[in-house]
Amino acid sequence: MDSSSNFVESFHNNGFAIVKGVFSKSEIQSLRDKVAAQVKIDKAKGLTYSVSNSSATYVKGDLLSKELLQHVILDERVINVAKQILNNEPVYFGDGSYQIGTGLRGYHRDNTDRVFNVGKDWEEGYSIIRMGLYLQNHKKYSGGLKVQIASNKKESGKSVLLDIEEGDLVFWDLRTLHSGNAVRLKMLPNLPVDYFEKRIPDFLKIDEDNIRMAFFFSFGKNDAHLERYLKNSLLKSASMVEGLKQSPILSTVFVDAANKGLTIVKPIAEYGN
Repeated sequence: MDSSSNFVESFHNNGFAIVKGVFSKSEIQSLRDKVAAQVKIDKAKGLTYSVSNSSATYVKGDLLSKELLQHVILDERVINVAKQILNNEPVYFGDGSYQIGTGLRGYHRDNTDRVFNVGKDWEEGYSIIRMGLYLQNHKKYSGGLKVQIASNKKESGKSVLLDIEEGDLVFWDLRTLHSGNAVRLKMLPNLPVDYFEKRIPDFLKIDEDNIRMAFFFSFGKNDAHLERYLKNSLLKSASMVEGLKQSPILSTVFVDAANKGLTIVKPIAEYGN
């Protein structure tokens, strides 16, 4: 794992960072097996769905409600990274999911006030981060993440493809411009394609390493920024609210989280019931 000073400094300077090798290769293979098993469970419960222009499988219900996968959020290595980035005890608030397959592309921000320097998100002390754990190699293959450097502090930035390998933990400020399912070109594998990416013919693309599987989950501080995000973003999404309602969580999970220094906030009363 990278030293804390390296990834914390990188995060604050660039709006994102990667911690290498958080999970071992054997742990990643085990997670792939568990994702395959969990999606069968969720499909049988009617919790899987698709979206237009995407071949990915999406799943309703928070990640903490997925018995085979909830340990990722509860992993002390993950919690420790969040703690160092936030310089505070991290808060989890039901914003976690897993995906299978190739999803949507296109630069966007995840925060509430998405126009640069307009709104309270752009005041000092913004404190909400999103983490991604990819279960395959994207250092040499398509399907990973690209970001615009320091776009959490300015309108835009230089676009870069992130060299994420299986087991790495990548995280970004919700204000950072980023795009998933990034294409790598066979002739220019490190050149980010920001225009016409969706129209690139398959013969010019580097294939994905394996069937794409990924986890995404968010942490914050128990502060005004989180309160605004819950009120003005998370709970404005009807599908997100429905997913929170379909997230039964054992009481032992809340106890385990608290023992590891992770606070779980219920965004709605039904969450976890």
